[in-house]
Amino acid sequence: MSIQRARQVARRFDVDRAVAYAVAARGWQLLTGQVTALLIMFCLTKVEQGYYYAFVWLLGMQIFVELGLHVVIINVASHEWSELKSVDGEVEGSPRALSRLASLNRIAVRWYLFAAAIFVVAVSVAGVVYFSGTTGSAEFVTDAESSTVRWFSPWLVLVLLTGLQLGLLPMTSILEGCGQLATINQFRFWQGMAGSFVVWSLLFGGFGVWALCGSAAVRLIGESYLALGRYRKFFATLRDQPPTEVVDWKSEVVPLQWRIAVQGAFHWFATHLAGLVLFKEYGPAVAGQFGLMWTVLTAIQGAATSWIDTRRPVFGRLIAERNYSELDRRFFSLCRISIGLVLAGTLLFTVGVVVVNQFSNWFFDKIALKLPDVQTVLIYSLGFIAFQPAVCANIYVRAHKKDPFLLASIISNSAIAALTVSLGTIYGIVGSVSGYLIGVAGILTPLWVGIWWVTRQRWHAVDDNGSLTASASQEEGL
Repeated sequence: MSIQRARQVARRFDVDRAVAYAVAARGWQLLTGQVTALLIMFCLTKVEQGYYYAFVWLLGMQIFVELGLHVVIINVASHEWSELKSVDGEVEGSPRALSRLASLNRIAVRWYLFAAAIFVVAVSVAGVVYFSGTTGSAEFVTDAESSTVRWFSPWLVLVLLTGLQLGLLPMTSILEGCGQLATINQFRFWQGMAGSFVVWSLLFGGFGVWALCGSAAVRLIGESYLALGRYRKFFATLRDQPPTEVVDWKSEVVPLQWRIAVQGAFHWFATHLAGLVLFKEYGPAVAGQFGLMWTVLTAIQGAATSWIDTRRPVFGRLIAERNYSELDRRFFSLCRISIGLVLAGTLLFTVGVVVVNQFSNWFFDKIALKLPDVQTVLIYSLGFIAFQPAVCANIYVRAHKKDPFLLASIISNSAIAALTVSLGTIYGIVGSVSGYLIGVAGILTPLWVGIWWVTRQRWHAVDDNGSLTASASQEEGL
């Protein structure tokens, strides 16, 4: 295919450099994720596999200290960046916008340093209490199914590395909001490759759950380079900017942040709690089966979501310009592609599980042993497919710096958490995934898409002369 033809295809699917690298990174994760999954199956025992994913689920508790601020930072920064530009690595443009962006950076950095410290202490203790209660051993060693799982040291190291990375999140979020996605996604693509090779080496070398620490170390090094190295002049400009105009934290950040924080907390209960309950009720081996399936489907959804999620800054700019027709054109095109990718990915995964269960040999038998059955995978896949339209709707609405999803999110995620935990406790993995499908398809997606439909009609309403109606103007001023 010629370069010109490739560019035509890229334009047809609304692909720019930022999206290309983001999708490439997600694609790499999907491809290498299969290698990682195979190494987990063949290099870890069933019990170690359960601990591996329990670590991941517990790390998700960072939402309780981070409180979703990074999403707000991206949206607020994108609105200010519409009046700014980068010249030789420094920020130039409207003095008012530059001052406001600098104030956003200062407050966000202070917040995240505090949040990172709280995270390291609180989550370390939570993990020790959780795993100690599982093992019943004062020496932090468990002996199950003839496998010794030493979790204490890797757990503490993993939490520390993740906490340090959390402290750098505000700066990378500002960069994303300031139109630097192409560079960031390009770097993260290579960072993802390096992380994969580190994880593979540690798994193949018999280091078990320490592989997660290797991955976290690579991410920390990469984020440090971006924030403190590659973009040091960018942030020096913001640090040196006098605070003549500041972001009103209470009126511009908190109203959206606290809503995202509450929703994030309930989302953790809806998506992470089920695995931890299975770990406690049915043991690490069963939790490991669920975790492997959850990881593959989450990776598929992440790759599909990146197609539209990388456009948050673009959406923010178009909204600031009130170019709603172009906003909708891009959104609907990207939404169709994103949902299609989820459909294709989940179908491929389900077919793969069918194959390994139908054809018996030492290789397929080993894989089938570490995964749930076909029925369970199919049910869970349907839940992820049903969730994708809601994800797209959520990104669109939040790009307006508003978030009307609070009540719907609390209701839907509470229902999902209750269904997955209660049915999972009684029926195991199949009960948990059935609860997820019922909650997503029957409650969450109808509510979220309905909110998107109503708010879009209100906020983008125009009169016959092309001006915003009074109702829409009032909404814009909220």
